[in-house]
Amino acid sequence: MKCWFFLLFVMLISGNAVRAQVNDIYRVKNGTDVTKVIPFEERYQFAKFKDGRVLFRNGKISKAMMNYSLVHGEVLFVDAKKDTLLFTDNEYISNIVIGDALYYYTKGHGHVHAIKDFNGVKLGKKQFLVRMGNEKYASYEQYSSTSAISSYTSFINSNGNFQDLESNVKVVLKRRSIFFLIDPNDRVMLATRPNLLKIYTKNKRKLNAYLKENQISFEKEEDLKNVLEFASRLE
Repeated sequence: MKCWFFLLFVMLISGNAVRAQVNDIYRVKNGTDVTKVIPFEERYQFAKFKDGRVLFRNGKISKAMMNYSLVHGEVLFVDAKKDTLLFTDNEYISNIVIGDALYYYTKGHGHVHAIKDFNGVKLGKKQFLVRMGNEKYASYEQYSSTSAISSYTSFINSNGNFQDLESNVKVVLKRRSIFFLIDPNDRVMLATRPNLLKIYTKNKRKLNAYLKENQISFEKEEDLKNVLEFASRLE
């Protein structure tokens, strides 16, 4: 009997693991409503919209129910009419807070989630759905506003509303993460070796030695946390 329960437990765990992997990729047919293909909890960072606040550069604060959309790659809010909308004045926004989550806006990349602070330098993470198939899957170094926009313009119109796909082929969407560095002045930049060294100019030699010895990948969250933890302790 104990053996049977153990096998059942293993099967359940394996099943959940498979589902988690499958949910990283979505196949959408022409004329299909994307909202019916991708469940709410897989389109948004949070299971439901939460109390959020926006801090503008002039000191003004606005509050609303908000959530981060992986489809849009940006934070959405609910207005007084209960409509879900995108922000249109991002250049005037200092940061956005949803629950305990902090976001910064950077032109060309949208909203970036600051996931951890290392003595003033923050590690930022951006999750979104990228269009696969015949389109080139941009490498990490090639990631740009162009590649980000081409990821979802096929199924999101200019107003941020879902629309039918125009092509006659099945489109494959994949969940992807890109990492950023946010310096003490809240400037957001792609997490790369040159940008890391730019932030820690006084410790370039020590950082270069650390990067060489540890073979850090700027596409891996744990590697970035390790190098930022090391950099934050340098004098």
